[in-house]
Amino acid sequence: MAEDEKVYNVPLREAYKKARLKRAPYAAREVKKFIKTHTKAKEVKLGKHLNEAIWSRGIKKPPHKIRVKAVLDGDVAKAELMGFEYEDFKAQPKKEKKGLQEKLLARMGQKALQKEAEEKIIEGKSEPTPETSKFIANS
Repeated sequence: MAEDEKVYNVPLREAYKKARLKRAPYAAREVKKFIKTHTKAKEVKLGKHLNEAIWSRGIKKPPHKIRVKAVLDGDVAKAELMGFEYEDFKAQPKKEKKGLQEKLLARMGQKALQKEAEEKIIEGKSEPTPETSKFIANS
């Protein structure tokens, strides 16, 4: 091992004193604080595998202790789960939620669109548009 690389056993039992739904984020902050004090780095970055290990059992039950390899790069300490190379962790972009109508259309598919077009024409509210006339012609 190089001089700027050390392995630590980080205790995370303090996280269990917190409210259930705050434990995993608190455990991640505890890992950062522990590495910062022991490596004297100004900034600490957690690796992908370390983050997954902390969150592996959900927000309520983080591990009680975790083995971490810390590599010092200047003023930045990069921490990763023991046995893995450091890999940047980036948060996943949030997915847009579909509305109820989009969910129904996805489930029903073309039949729902066709039925909707027929109902509009029967009611006489609107004339058939090029899109709706395709469905009527196919039936």
